[in-house]
Amino acid sequence: MRHRLTWIPWLVLAGLIAGYGGWRLSGIRPATRRIPAYGRAPAFTLTNQLGEKVDSSAFAGKVQIVTFLFPYCTDYCPLIAQQLVKIEKALRRAGLADRVQLVSFNVDPQDTGPATLRAFMKEYGWNPENRQWQYLTGRPELIRRIVTGGYHVGYQKVSLASEAKERNIEKQKGIYTPEPHAANPLARRANPDYDVQHNDEMVLVDSRGRIRAVIINSYAISPARILPVIRQLLENPSNHGIRTRQKEAVEHP
Repeated sequence: MRHRLTWIPWLVLAGLIAGYGGWRLSGIRPATRRIPAYGRAPAFTLTNQLGEKVDSSAFAGKVQIVTFLFPYCTDYCPLIAQQLVKIEKALRRAGLADRVQLVSFNVDPQDTGPATLRAFMKEYGWNPENRQWQYLTGRPELIRRIVTGGYHVGYQKVSLASEAKERNIEKQKGIYTPEPHAANPLARRANPDYDVQHNDEMVLVDSRGRIRAVIINSYAISPARILPVIRQLLENPSNHGIRTRQKEAVEHP
């Protein structure tokens, strides 16, 4: 995964990233700052890791921690998964688990399905039967509509050969930045001949379904930094609303 592919064209989100130190949650006291809203998260009906239909309306009233994961990833996605497990444990200790929903979208819906998603979650210490983390998939065009059209996050499937060529060109130009390597036994067993390049960001959606923060470098975010912001979204939601309604994306059998 090449996390530099990050694509968030919204000027407002770019301003959010700049205005909050990238919403890296560093050097900020969330309780003293008003968190702006930047549009509604997309509505959808998709399939989770258990093969169950999940409608986004089920998350109403909860803060959502949204991520975008490739189950055969060997760099950032496993690290993000590990952080999600840590964050969920911290939420439970803080008594907030029932008010927060972990939501991940599968950016490889064409070649991976619920069984693969379950295997990925198990590798990083999560029981897939626990629906507090919903790893969602569906028809490729539907996932594209939600992830790119709704959350404005770009992703693309590339061959390993073309990726290696790109990497060599970057090295020759002196602009190559090494990425971390994370163990992924699932990827080792499947041995795919492709990668899915996408971003490593985390999106926070408030209890009213509004996008409130984009956290970059989410693979490194600690529970201690994200919990104060989640508390603020739960305890002091903004009174101003977003009237825009988005067409629901539905996964049909």
